[in-house]
Amino acid sequence: MTSYHTAQECWSKLDGERQTMLRRFERYAALTIPKVCYQDEIVPEDTDDQHDYQSLGAQGTNHLTNKMMLALFAPSRPFFRADAGPDVKRELAEAGMTETQIVAALGQVERDSAAELDRRAQRPKLYTTLRHLIVVGNVLQILDDKKEAIRVIGVKRWCVKRNVEGKVQTLIVRECVKFGELEDAVQAAVADLGCQPEDKVEFYQWLKLVDGKYSMTQWVKDKQLPVEFNGDWPEASCPYRVLTWDLADESDYGTGLVEEYSGDIEAMSVLSEAIVNGGVLAAEFRWLLNPAGLTSAEEFQNSENGAVIPGKESDLQSVQGGPNPNALQMVQAVLDKYERRVAQGFLMNSAVIRDAERVTAEEIRMTAQELETAFGGVYSSLASSLQTPIAYWLMRAIKVPKGLDLRITAVTGLEALSRNGDLDRLLQALEIFGKVAALPPQVLDRMEWKPFSDYVGNGVGIDLSPFFKTEEQYQQFLAANRAQAVQTNNAMEAGKAGAQAAAQGATQQ
Repeated sequence: MTSYHTAQECWSKLDGERQTMLRRFERYAALTIPKVCYQDEIVPEDTDDQHDYQSLGAQGTNHLTNKMMLALFAPSRPFFRADAGPDVKRELAEAGMTETQIVAALGQVERDSAAELDRRAQRPKLYTTLRHLIVVGNVLQILDDKKEAIRVIGVKRWCVKRNVEGKVQTLIVRECVKFGELEDAVQAAVADLGCQPEDKVEFYQWLKLVDGKYSMTQWVKDKQLPVEFNGDWPEASCPYRVLTWDLADESDYGTGLVEEYSGDIEAMSVLSEAIVNGGVLAAEFRWLLNPAGLTSAEEFQNSENGAVIPGKESDLQSVQGGPNPNALQMVQAVLDKYERRVAQGFLMNSAVIRDAERVTAEEIRMTAQELETAFGGVYSSLASSLQTPIAYWLMRAIKVPKGLDLRITAVTGLEALSRNGDLDRLLQALEIFGKVAALPPQVLDRMEWKPFSDYVGNGVGIDLSPFFKTEEQYQQFLAANRAQAVQTNNAMEAGKAGAQAAAQGATQQ
């Protein structure tokens, strides 16, 4: 890859290569949510976000964003599953913890992490992330441990270069800020630039992948900050996460869902404009007055309703403006077809999940399955790339020991929600056992229970061995029951003998 001497040089080269792509992104945003990618000449504070004649693009984007948000990060519910590695399980077992206790402890980690996400109030940031992905297909997340917050940065403010494997090779973030807004330590480090507090400066964060680690340098204009401002992270724990909706082979940037439906949405825009203009014209009308007639135009205009004025009916004729009503109906029929196609693409024809504090697991599971079915591997890939880093970020916040080997599995449409899935599978297995228990005794006597329980567990996808006694434990249980039965029987026999002796003594007296 080409070597650049300064961050400015790297930014100028990478940004220049993607200008055509950015113009497309601006068009997609204008059709849906303009604030996702404003045009360069637009000042957000001085413009209206509604730039189009149709609003279905925005409605569909918000609808799908809400669906994905509730499926990926359901309220008051863990969005990932934590499992202990073999070494951790062995150490915990040696410390006296049972399998059930280990599962309970991991479940508490999941719940604490979900509660931490709500405590930090980061759901709006996640919502913004998903909206960027749907509209333009690219967004940068920075998981800031120090500020306990997620930064979401639009595609116009960063450039990326990937290797043949699709991994981020170079990432550069540029922010144009006032010099006085920089941290005091940064201002002191570049004081020789002679910038005033109100001066606009370019602040760069430049990351490179070297030997499996990301190294970051920071720059103000063309001056690199001292080494104490640098950063180094392993690839898996880098806080800078470049997310894409759908990344094609040998591409540096992804594509969003809006791009796939941009033709239909633009057609809706043109047809909506035609209906609006046609409707305005249809509402226009004028009166034609016969210049040789007896009716006075002034008297006609100034007269009140029901007034009597001199004139002749044939002197006036009403003229309606606008197109033929049949033409508007035809345009509306074509528009309806496009609206149905876009609504189907953004899953607007299905039931909406309640935006409630307590959404049932079945509702969320059904929505996750719908997203998985509609978008193929995009949803599963996004769930992994978005949920897993946030899960580790939250686990660091709740002080999970760094040396603890916990394996994170993101919950997607193909997985049940957290440990509710295991519970559902356990209930399914118990239902099968209940049906078996109703079999005739002669059939039950011939059944080998251990192989049968293993078969059921494999069939429903759950390990049932922790819930059953081992053969040794079962024999001890039987022996204890026999001993208890003998003891009980002896006590009953002794009680009978005592009662008989007392009865005989009373008879003799």
